[in-house]
Amino acid sequence: MPAPSFLLRALAAACALAGGLRAQNVLPAVPVALDSAADLKPLTGNWQLAGGVAGNPRRDKVLAAAPGTGVLVCNPTKEQRGHLFTAWEHGDIELELEFLLSPGSNSGVYLQGRYEVQLFDSWGVRTPKAADCGGIYRRWDAARGKGNELFDGHAPLANAARAPGLWQKLQIEFEAPRFDATGKKTANARFRKVVLNGFTIHENVEISGPTRSSAFNDEQPLGPIMIQGDHGPVAIRRLAAKRFATGARVEVADLKFRLYPGAYGSVGGSYEKEKPKAEGVPETFSLAGAGASGRFAVVFTGTLKVPKSGDYRFAIESGSSGRLLIGGRPVVLPIDKGSQPGIVTLAAGTHEFRLDLAHGSNARPAFELVAEGPGLAPHTLTAGTGPARARGAANRRTLLVEPADRTLLQRGFVPFEPRKRLYAAAIGTPAGVHFAYDFETGAVLHAWRGSFVDTFQMWDGRGSDQTAKPAGPLLTFQGKPTVGLIEYAANGDWPTQPETFWTPQGYTLEADGTPVFKASLYELTVSDRLAPAAGPFLERTLTLGGKLPSWSTWVLLAEADRIVPQPDGTGWVVGDRAWYLDWPADAAHRPVLRTVNGRQQLAVPLAGSTLAKPIRYSIVW
Repeated sequence: MPAPSFLLRALAAACALAGGLRAQNVLPAVPVALDSAADLKPLTGNWQLAGGVAGNPRRDKVLAAAPGTGVLVCNPTKEQRGHLFTAWEHGDIELELEFLLSPGSNSGVYLQGRYEVQLFDSWGVRTPKAADCGGIYRRWDAARGKGNELFDGHAPLANAARAPGLWQKLQIEFEAPRFDATGKKTANARFRKVVLNGFTIHENVEISGPTRSSAFNDEQPLGPIMIQGDHGPVAIRRLAAKRFATGARVEVADLKFRLYPGAYGSVGGSYEKEKPKAEGVPETFSLAGAGASGRFAVVFTGTLKVPKSGDYRFAIESGSSGRLLIGGRPVVLPIDKGSQPGIVTLAAGTHEFRLDLAHGSNARPAFELVAEGPGLAPHTLTAGTGPARARGAANRRTLLVEPADRTLLQRGFVPFEPRKRLYAAAIGTPAGVHFAYDFETGAVLHAWRGSFVDTFQMWDGRGSDQTAKPAGPLLTFQGKPTVGLIEYAANGDWPTQPETFWTPQGYTLEADGTPVFKASLYELTVSDRLAPAAGPFLERTLTLGGKLPSWSTWVLLAEADRIVPQPDGTGWVVGDRAWYLDWPADAAHRPVLRTVNGRQQLAVPLAGSTLAKPIRYSIVW
């Protein structure tokens, strides 16, 4: 029997990483110190500084605080039920935080102490409402009459909530209400975007006034962040913010352009040596101003006036190759059919710039130059340039596939960093619990709830991406082969590529459409079945047969920086309280927790005596 090609697998993995990963330059939010009077008003007795959450927050109604700092744990009582307030106030803001809820718990994040994004244990809710997790809570007006007091709430686009006891991430882009010189409100507050656990649940939602249970009934240009502390247990960590000055922006002046018609394809090409076909001073910083259409290269020059010294982020949003130089230094770098955003430190004042754009296809050309800086919200410096800035859900085209009365299997490329998986499928169930599966590795790539898949990139004009994109909030796994041969059982790392003699053998469909995936490794046969169980989670059953290889053979259950047993002995908590792996108490197999290269792997060593027994466990998130 030939030895597994460990060296070839490592080399292939390195090449995939080198070719697929790009650094993303983002101006970081400023952390809010949870133990500092400069950031928070004095805590009431229901809030406790902690190093984490102890006990069993999946089951316990009261959250136990672990010693240390970095986390605030709230357990309201009849006597102590105060809210958490920042010591500072804000107008426009980008806010991010992580939260953890006990079963059935309820809290909320109030922008300016007035406009609430709900925190609620909504695990398993099929159709979320404004009162569910991530909802923008309703307003209250007793004058509307009994039964009609609540109004103007906004349900999340999907239920992106995780199970109780897991850490969840909330990101909010908020625009404060606007007022004229007399104090009259001229524009309502607006949630530009709300993202829960990586999924956008609100875009461009206008709020007519303070929501119910707000700290203030009026509206003002500024107000503090408030986190509700009187409804139920909640833990908060990694609170951070970008606060923006209203109206502050980078200004463009002295604008000129040079236009070079032709299929140049990339910036810095042969057009540099040619005489431009057109040049001049455009009225606006746009392709329309330069008269650019078809295939071309265009060069804009001018000055940027920045109001404050500090770090600035610039991005060219376009399907064309783009580059930005400021003061002769490259800031935005070109890549194939686009560009890489960049961050540069600038002094307050005026700086010369040059922007190159090369459009080498017959698609409609469009671009925007977006800037962000200290106290400056992201804003566009260009005008009238087409759809590059059209990000709203109403402008996004989709082709949704939804399972109705049976399970659906949709073949297609599956997005998965650092490269999309080409021999894969998305499986959707009428229970609203879905997953993506890779035939090459026998691995579960993603699991999600809500809508099934968006096939726009597959079917609209035979889209170039050819991806069946999951349409709900994702839980993403490590994507490594499920079955591996471990050269050194004690410390050999898990393979990143399938074994040489791993052979996918398709799948069979049960009566309701549930697939059972088939594969073999030498003489070992594998049947892999995943389906919703008695709750909003997946149950996986691996049935093994035949003969084991002579190499040490293992089944990978989970890999993360940290995997710890659940306190009640029902399985493990995977990652930084990211998901639960539930394990039957009467299972024939005994998983082993391995630590290799700083990562933990929960795996089952296969033995002939237990080979006839299936491996069964649940994925709960």
